[in-house]
Amino acid sequence: MNAIALVLIYGHLALIVQPPKLRTVFRMPAPAWMRDAFLMHGMFTSFSKFNADPVIAGLRTQQGNPSDRGQWITLRVRDHFAARHGVVFTELFATHHWDMHGRKAQRKAWATLAPLIRARHNRLHPDHAVSRIRFGSAYWPQDPAGYRARKKDLQLALWFEERRRP
Repeated sequence: MNAIALVLIYGHLALIVQPPKLRTVFRMPAPAWMRDAFLMHGMFTSFSKFNADPVIAGLRTQQGNPSDRGQWITLRVRDHFAARHGVVFTELFATHHWDMHGRKAQRKAWATLAPLIRARHNRLHPDHAVSRIRFGSAYWPQDPAGYRARKKDLQLALWFEERRRP
């Protein structure tokens, strides 16, 4: 039990005192498996002055309902991600890929995820089929009046957009 306790304490300390994006003077060896196992701290080690919601959009095809053909339409995030807000944000942002393997792996994860979202949307909404997917976040300043109090100041950040397919 003491050995397990020491591994747990060491793993937590190794990640707390040297987050990957802030290289500090103090160094503790932390192999990849340990970083992966103890990344739970990641969601608690950041602060932002903004609130955010994930956003998914699709480029409508020229088939189906004529009212929105050829336009980017907003897709319901709930249709594709059933978890709570924070978990959805983490999954859509591909946080694990970014933390463990960098920006290139994150983009690869997004390129894998987008066709899955597109296929699911097209199954659920055949009259509003889409040919391309893009996603990102809508963000707005925090306010003491509440989470959505300043949502009128909303801005969009695009993370990924599928390339045109032949």
